[in-house]
Amino acid sequence: MNTGFLPLPTLRAPLGVPHNWWVFAGVYLLVWVFMPPLLAPSFPLDVVESLGWGREWQWGYYKHPPLPPIALHVFYQAFGRIGPFALSQLCVALTLWMVWLTARRLVSPERALLGSLLTMGVAFYTRPTLEFNHNIAQMPLWAAICYYYLAAWQDGKLRQWCMLGLFAGLGLLCKYSMGVLLVCLALFTAFTPARRVLRQPGPWLAMLVMTLVFAPHLVWLQHNDWLPLAYAHERTSGPGTPAQLGALKFALTQGLNHLPLLLILLLPLTWLRLTHQLPRTAARQRIHSQQPHYLLLIAMGPGLLLVLLGLLAGVRLRDMWGVPIWPFSGLLLVALLPDAKLARLRPIMLRGLALWLVLITILSGLYLFKIADWRQRPVRSDWPTAALAQQAEHTWAELSICPLDTVAGDTWMASLIATSIANHPSVLIPGDARYSPWATPQRLLTHGALWVWQSEDTDDGEPTPIAALTDIQSNLAIQVHQGRWSIPWAREPHQKALEIEWRTIVPMACIRNPAEASNR
Repeated sequence: MNTGFLPLPTLRAPLGVPHNWWVFAGVYLLVWVFMPPLLAPSFPLDVVESLGWGREWQWGYYKHPPLPPIALHVFYQAFGRIGPFALSQLCVALTLWMVWLTARRLVSPERALLGSLLTMGVAFYTRPTLEFNHNIAQMPLWAAICYYYLAAWQDGKLRQWCMLGLFAGLGLLCKYSMGVLLVCLALFTAFTPARRVLRQPGPWLAMLVMTLVFAPHLVWLQHNDWLPLAYAHERTSGPGTPAQLGALKFALTQGLNHLPLLLILLLPLTWLRLTHQLPRTAARQRIHSQQPHYLLLIAMGPGLLLVLLGLLAGVRLRDMWGVPIWPFSGLLLVALLPDAKLARLRPIMLRGLALWLVLITILSGLYLFKIADWRQRPVRSDWPTAALAQQAEHTWAELSICPLDTVAGDTWMASLIATSIANHPSVLIPGDARYSPWATPQRLLTHGALWVWQSEDTDDGEPTPIAALTDIQSNLAIQVHQGRWSIPWAREPHQKALEIEWRTIVPMACIRNPAEASNR
């Protein structure tokens, strides 16, 4: 069945893949959804930060575009602590689906399915998905853009061009680095026979749809002095590792993340050759694809372009920028195998892939459970989130009859507490007031705030200044209280307790009756 927009997958076990393999895939998915919240009491930093943003439903945030934080907030509201991890695995599953749809247009059905599954042989699609962020959110959109470009190029249907524009716009609302893929596709269009499509309305319709989807964020950028671009510039310039060395490091990191995929092929290939179980094939190597140049482009083009930008343009590359750009690596590898070798290697490679997924699942579980023991100190995943939230709610309720509306402090501390409180208060962080535009002076005067910081981070006991709070503390309509929490580490009881300084800024209209407070 075809909806006209998204082809629906079949539910039977296709092309000779046993049903128990699909059962394995389902169990793997469930483990990766439920294992992290069971083994780690705290969310990773990127999840905590994005949850602090997403509840505000802005068209942009000072670091990034808005789509991933909003999607994360929706999943957290709907599914609680498993929400962020379910969203990550949904992104992986949708990526595999889009790779499969693309592969069906490029290679034989047998190669399409195996190449899609082997995407999981790239390490980026396993361990990093424990921390949902903008890179993970790009995965399915990246693959969808590649699919709809190919479908629109081959079929020429306007609805396919519209879908290409939609996913391109959504991709840019995830992260600006999606532009790397769009540049690659533009170059492919300009310098290959695909340029004939430029004489048709489809590409221009796609550009219009992309612009309309991206336009609200563009307006937000203009009204907020292009803050995310300034942040991106700061991340890619300034002192540090020379850009050329960083580009080489980026390339090496991408290669290392492909190591499981290469071993899944090379180990059985070497064994079969040594035991003379592989048929001899012609020496000439070719890509078994209807559009080999396009497959090469989507599998390798963005990665090569990024390395060139680092080497020639001096752009400082971040290793994790490579997370979404390799969904077609497994497909390219399968397309390079001759038919005779593929038939012999296919069942062994599937078993190798299953072994890799079991191994990385066990290692990731051990990482979550034992990382603090290995490092000999608590890490972010060990933070006593529930105890912090409970202490914050209790402290505020002792002093105020109004709900806790805002938690102020550094991104990690304030966001961690805010996301764990039932009514999910807003987060106010230090620095430029544009970083937390929802925390207006009037809102703080009306509802107050809880200000938190870690004792060991300051020399004089004072927190990093937050102008919006400093300005109102002397207001006669505000009552200020201060104290300290000492919270033990649940998984590291031998460690020194976590010392948190707090300060409440409570409006007079919210102050709890002293007599009532003393009876609590």
